[in-house]
Amino acid sequence: MPQDMPDETPLYDYRHYPLHAGGSAFTHAREEAVWRVVSAIGGDNRYYAMNGLWTIREWLDSAVGGPGRRRGRPQGRPIKAGDHIDSWRVRVADAPTLLALEFGMKAPGRGVLEFSIAPMASGSQITATAFWNPDGIAGQLYWMAMMPAHLVLFKRLTAEICRRAE
Repeated sequence: MPQDMPDETPLYDYRHYPLHAGGSAFTHAREEAVWRVVSAIGGDNRYYAMNGLWTIREWLDSAVGGPGRRRGRPQGRPIKAGDHIDSWRVRVADAPTLLALEFGMKAPGRGVLEFSIAPMASGSQITATAFWNPDGIAGQLYWMAMMPAHLVLFKRLTAEICRRAE
């Protein structure tokens, strides 16, 4: 996160959401190479891991009138805050260290998927974290239903990002 953007600003208030899950991986690639992969997520690139589950979730969202099957992303320029990547809205795009995507599908709560890239002595570390602010018991049950997928997804996602960056 940028030095001049403290955790308490409204832009980063999602970090205070009560529920979160994530995973991380190390790569010998530099942070700029990792950023190129992270910032290309969505659209024709899909989500790098467990795309079948993403597709099922998109179809379910579409069936209840949500934007789940919307595909697309900005072309020919770097992504920026306010852009849409599929059903997500870019909340933060701070190259090459942080991408935060606001969940746009219908669900009982609000969520953000954050990708954080940290330089290391011999490469970089990528961390993907889902932050969830449930709306009542339905939101908590939704989160619990997603947890088995989250336990596997974020490890695979970060490993695949690293593989592609190398």
